[in-house]
Amino acid sequence: MTIQENHNDEAVIAHYFTIGRFEAAAPLIEKWLRQDPQNATAFYQMAVVEFSRGHFQESRDLCRQALRFGYDETTGYHFIGSAYQHEGRFTEAEEAFLAAYEKDPLDGELIASYGSLMLEAGHDKKAFALLERARELEPYSQRVNQLLLDFYFAKADKNMQQEYIRNVMETSADEVQNLTNMAMFHVLKGDLKEARECYRQAFLLNPEDRNILALLEYYDTVSHPLFAPHRLMGKIGGPAVVWLGFIIIGLLLNALHLYIQLFIFAGLYILFAIYTWITHLLYKWFAKGRL
Repeated sequence: MTIQENHNDEAVIAHYFTIGRFEAAAPLIEKWLRQDPQNATAFYQMAVVEFSRGHFQESRDLCRQALRFGYDETTGYHFIGSAYQHEGRFTEAEEAFLAAYEKDPLDGELIASYGSLMLEAGHDKKAFALLERARELEPYSQRVNQLLLDFYFAKADKNMQQEYIRNVMETSADEVQNLTNMAMFHVLKGDLKEARECYRQAFLLNPEDRNILALLEYYDTVSHPLFAPHRLMGKIGGPAVVWLGFIIIGLLLNALHLYIQLFIFAGLYILFAIYTWITHLLYKWFAKGRL
């Protein structure tokens, strides 16, 4: 293989990675490894491919091979920590993040990843401190701002969500991620139609993303007019509040000897309850898909 061919393949691999098409890059990386079986970058890129496939053990093994051949240790241990985190192996993930931190204690994105791990593990105060430190180090990093936004989504802090949605949109060229963030924000506000529209636009930009498709189908369902009673229940506190309200009103009507009104009210409540139970079936029968 000529030097020019090598450069061309590397450029194509980098392009595929940029747009998230890791499978398309895999044959080129494998060819590169056959030509240069000790290439640290190729091993790391193959680790990323295996990670995208959900093969976390294989991805870690490949990353360790990359480290053995001289790949950047901060990046490598950061990656290994993320692979452990995706499996819910928080202790091993923390050990890997700390190993990376020893190599570069000023890497804001690494510190933000460590913060996201602490949030997932339930250590909110430590998570916030780490994410704030990451923001101080790299205030214009799209990843740092995204992880801070994820923190505020988890804490349901609408004011900070708005601020960091704005920060992410200013630092990211990823329109799909921006639309997904806006969708999550609308979901937390209860604006399901707006959320569904954001997911629709995101899906049109990236129709290969099955996660976005699943979310779109879900919000397409719950934002349908047939589910209006469900949305009403959600706004007033859920089924338990509706049931409690029925009991209180029923007892009040009974105490006032308004038996006809009580009978009508009970009948309406029963119809309402039956309707909410069969709404999903009605939706499957009568509703048509729309994008």
